[in-house]
Amino acid sequence: MRISAGVEMLQLTARAFDQDIILNPTLVWNNDEAILIDTGMPGQTDQLKEILGELNISIEQLKVILLTHQDLDHIGCATDIRKKSNENIIVYAHEGDGKNVYTNY
Repeated sequence: MRISAGVEMLQLTARAFDQDIILNPTLVWNNDEAILIDTGMPGQTDQLKEILGELNISIEQLKVILLTHQDLDHIGCATDIRKKSNENIIVYAHEGDGKNVYTNY
């Protein structure tokens, strides 16, 4: 869902607790780079790449991931996304989230 020019609320679908849920990472971008706010659940990287592709954004354009907090539905794809970008993405998270977020950064 377009919030404004260069700001898109993404919709990832997942299955949790025997029900379908929608997760809403947010993308902020310009012609040169993109920032992803939260990443969805583990295993949703391909779904995320598909949605980014619909917006003509590639994983390579992602420069920053901002994790709002350590819940799995917010940090789940961060490691995978970084690996697919050759670890060229900076990840920001609150230091209080500790090892749950920083394990691979």
